[in-house]
Amino acid sequence: MLVKLLLIIILIVICVFCYLSLVNPLDVEFHFFGEAIPTDLSTIMISSFVLGAMLVFISTLTRDAKRAVEDYLKSRQKRKEESLKEELNKGMDVFLQGNLAKAKTHFIEVLKRDPTQIDLYLRLSEIAIQEGNDQDALHWLGRAELIDMRNLDILLRQAGVYQRMKRFDEAIRTLNRAIGLDETNLKALKSLRQIYRDSRRWEEAIRIQRSILKFTKGKQAEEEETLFYLGLKYERARDLLSRGGEQNVENALKEAKEIIRERKTFQPGFVLLGDIYLEKGKWATAGNIWGKSFTRFKSIVFTLRLEELYLSREDPSTLLRIYQRALKHDPENWVLAFFYAKLCLRLEMLDEALEEINEISLRVKDFPALHRLLAEIYLHKKDFGRAAQEFEKTFELSGTSYLSFFCATCEKESKEWIAYCPQCHQWSTYTIKEAEKAILLPSPSFPERVHLPL
Repeated sequence: MLVKLLLIIILIVICVFCYLSLVNPLDVEFHFFGEAIPTDLSTIMISSFVLGAMLVFISTLTRDAKRAVEDYLKSRQKRKEESLKEELNKGMDVFLQGNLAKAKTHFIEVLKRDPTQIDLYLRLSEIAIQEGNDQDALHWLGRAELIDMRNLDILLRQAGVYQRMKRFDEAIRTLNRAIGLDETNLKALKSLRQIYRDSRRWEEAIRIQRSILKFTKGKQAEEEETLFYLGLKYERARDLLSRGGEQNVENALKEAKEIIRERKTFQPGFVLLGDIYLEKGKWATAGNIWGKSFTRFKSIVFTLRLEELYLSREDPSTLLRIYQRALKHDPENWVLAFFYAKLCLRLEMLDEALEEINEISLRVKDFPALHRLLAEIYLHKKDFGRAAQEFEKTFELSGTSYLSFFCATCEKESKEWIAYCPQCHQWSTYTIKEAEKAILLPSPSFPERVHLPL
């Protein structure tokens, strides 16, 4: 419509100029590239106007043509995006339904049309992992990395796959690349720390832990990471102790003392310190450390260490006195009484063991370990009928037939006390469920009195 109107206006203007030319004849010379061309003024004016109108027309036509092409390309791109979106939605629907093979087909089809979608490479790597094909997962992650080589998420996923494949050197290199891009990335640092810890490379693990402490924010998080740092030093010291040799034992002792100086409430450090002195043959010093630690922390692990010490030295009388003093100051402590009863059974003091168990049964709810211990007592007394009844009660009650240690954080169970929880990765959290009550008693006396060597 606009073009038609423009043509009509041009024709009207030409007609006007033609009329003016007829009624106003005026000859002029038009000079063009050195040549003089005779003409009249009206012709020049009409020609100039027509030329200008043609330029405007061509310019307008070019602009409209360009706009039409752009609209076409946008429309085509929109149709492509809608098609890709539809294909992607189909893939996500079947993925959520658990049909991994069909989802994979849809995702690959999308990538054929648009190979720049990093999220789909990551999704395909997840599918490969769920299918148990770690190599295929690495393939898709490698494709994603070609698009964005500085993407931390890709590097962390690659490192995770390498860890599952037990290709630890490649996992370490990948994590170091991630840390090179962002030295404050705690996820990368903690993954690297875990690899070093699992491979017992304590020096590297401690070095990484120092970096984690540097970038950790928040009081609770800092406390947890400080405990982890002490735990790694504990592991290094215990590793040195297990190697044996005078120099290794001395280095372990130095490490243990440093741990205690840094955190005087870190119970594994006191357990370890006693173990080291015991290895050095200073059993009285070890006993003194564990005895004072029991008084201070009220933790049953120290009484168990004392039990091992004095029974190995064939000195049960001192051990009995320690238990009796503790129970005298806290007669309601059923956990301590339970282990005292176990000790009496071990020493064939059957009546004392039975009396203690009967006292416990009056104060706490039944649990399998209680009846298991009663059954053992009756077996030793050759009262097989009662022993059978107690064993039957053990099976009727749910739970373990021993008094378990539990992680205070995640409640993972362990038959024995351990310093580190393998499930929630926390240190010094294991205790008897139904936590021990406060035990206020003086330090037990030992054959040789030695001050705590800190």
